[in-house]
Amino acid sequence: MSRRALFWLARFAILYGALAGLAAALPVYRELERPLVVLANALLREHAMESRALSLERRGDAAAYVYALRLGGQSRRIEQPLHAHGFVALLFAALVASTPWPGARRFAAALAGGVALVGAIMLLMLMSDVESWERSAVAAMGLQPGVGPYWVPLGFVAGLHQTAAAGVIPIAYWALVAIRPGALRG
Repeated sequence: MSRRALFWLARFAILYGALAGLAAALPVYRELERPLVVLANALLREHAMESRALSLERRGDAAAYVYALRLGGQSRRIEQPLHAHGFVALLFAALVASTPWPGARRFAAALAGGVALVGAIMLLMLMSDVESWERSAVAAMGLQPGVGPYWVPLGFVAGLHQTAAAGVIPIAYWALVAIRPGALRG
């Protein structure tokens, strides 16, 4: 690996570490989750005799997801601590800030695509969590599993989410789309 590539790698690691430190000290993750919760709630499906609602509630310095589920005559209120789905956004921000400038047009297009990709990954991870919570609640109520809270099958996201491999997707995207060939050679 060239010295230049090592420099960019070290710069990324330092930036990501600084962003992660700030996110741990400030309510960064909570603020990143807030719009995701609104979207995930809007995408919940409901039928007759079913209702679902997802919210993010502040708990002192922390926050928790609250998922209210009613199926027929039974209901559950599920509270889960805030997950750091925003780590994907922090990874992407550190990557963007630490790589060589790819040119204004290329940078703007790559950044726009990356932001959309990161937002989608974070939203799908949250939706996967909600689906898991509902599956557990349905089993605890003694009901048969239904079609789930979302129109989209989310099984493919669960593995990416549980292993944090979802963070690799924006890194691969940025490497393929934004970094100029030879930019890291020195």
